[in-house]
Amino acid sequence: MLSWLGEEPLAGTAGQGEWQNVREGPGHMDIQYKKIDLNSNFERALKFRLDSFVCSFGSDQEFHKEAGADGHIYRDKLEQRKDDAGWFYFHVWHAGRIVGQLEFRGFSDWEKLGYVHLFYLIPEYRGIGVFDQLHRFVEDTLINAGCNGAVLTASKTNLRALMAYERHGWYWMGPNPKHELTDFYRLDFN
Repeated sequence: MLSWLGEEPLAGTAGQGEWQNVREGPGHMDIQYKKIDLNSNFERALKFRLDSFVCSFGSDQEFHKEAGADGHIYRDKLEQRKDDAGWFYFHVWHAGRIVGQLEFRGFSDWEKLGYVHLFYLIPEYRGIGVFDQLHRFVEDTLINAGCNGAVLTASKTNLRALMAYERHGWYWMGPNPKHELTDFYRLDFN
């Protein structure tokens, strides 16, 4: 079952703000998506962002330049965007706990393409099929937002992520001129 929890229905998201159900079956868990609650769960969001950065680049050396020493830059961005219908920030819940995080938007520099900033799962939820559910949720949400595809940047050294993206149909677009360690990848929705 895929579902949202929380406040008002989210305009432009999969299922148009209603509970979205998918067939339970092998490889599917009861995953829920809830808008990130910055008052209760910001520290967790920051921790997930940091772990994602380390997975991508092998260290946290440059992380605090982007996020701020105490995460204030990152928190300010989330605060500014949280009520904007074009931005999507979710915590991924399973069995009553937060096990992942999604950050994406329904627009980019490319026409009709959304942009995925973060797919994140805690280590024990990696490699067991949960990413497939997160990917489907992001794709459905972006399709409902009017996107024909999506773009993301990925670290050249994060081989596990690159394999997952390739398995889901993402293909290499070219190097990222803003960050020499990352490349752009694209997914066209069918």
